[in-house]
Amino acid sequence: MQATSGARPHGLTRFSTVGLPGDRRIALWEEHNARALVGLQARTLNGTSLEATELNLNLPRLQFARVAGTPHVVERSAREIAAYPAEAVVAYFALEGEGFFYHRDGCEILKPGQAILYDADQPFMRGFSHGLNELALKIPRRTLSEFTGRSGLNRPQVFGFRTPEAGTVHAQALAASLADALSGRAKDWDRLETTTLGLLAHIMDDGGTPLGHLEAARAFIASHLADASLSAGRIAAAVGISERQLSRIFAEAGCSVPRAILDARLEAARDQLRSPAAARQPLAAVAAQFGFTSQPHFSRSYKERFGLTPLQDRMAQR
Repeated sequence: MQATSGARPHGLTRFSTVGLPGDRRIALWEEHNARALVGLQARTLNGTSLEATELNLNLPRLQFARVAGTPHVVERSAREIAAYPAEAVVAYFALEGEGFFYHRDGCEILKPGQAILYDADQPFMRGFSHGLNELALKIPRRTLSEFTGRSGLNRPQVFGFRTPEAGTVHAQALAASLADALSGRAKDWDRLETTTLGLLAHIMDDGGTPLGHLEAARAFIASHLADASLSAGRIAAAVGISERQLSRIFAEAGCSVPRAILDARLEAARDQLRSPAAARQPLAAVAAQFGFTSQPHFSRSYKERFGLTPLQDRMAQR
């Protein structure tokens, strides 16, 4: 895997219990997690063989993972904490499957679209009666302290990341950033880490960073492309900053807010036009789908951006 200038290449590693001897799956799964993420004790709910897969990405400051598995329970007790100290906080983002998170102060029910942030060196138990599909993020205490001034958490913090409205747009951007990295699409690892930490700082109510606000704004734009009335004011309100701050952050990135909205719409429209599934979709419908109220304006902007009209670009793909 190649990285951009100033970044170091890092490989994705994958571990799965599928195909392993049934009586060894739990032990091997525990061994992998102790090495790659957090040491846990696991067991299935009814004695069946565990089928679980984990994709890991280790960066200089952060660790990412995507985990999928059949129904099971995991526990991080005082024994696992002593044997495998994490010196970190962890965040779990539930993509599919409802689960419980039992901790010293109570129990949280985590539904798809919700995430939980917790100190990995405090005991906890998690259960997934219908299996799980989730993203995970591990942040060392030292790194967390550098960005937020905090080295841990006193109790779990639960937050939503699916609905892109005020209060969740940073979390949505964070989940998208993790998913992109684990799909292999991210290349600039230094920027990825800085963005991730900036978004996390905002979620933890520490104000965030300009780069984190920028990624959150871009995520909000991407989820509102069909809204022709999308404005800098709405984006700023969703991100939790002033319009002036928003404009300054985009200017520092070499772009204006209106230009960023237009570029995002054009890129999405181009992907749609080049999709075989949309081969018969009228150009006017494509334009409206991505927030253009005028087809001539759409065509002019498209040609200025890509050097071809929408129709020419579509025909070139045949």
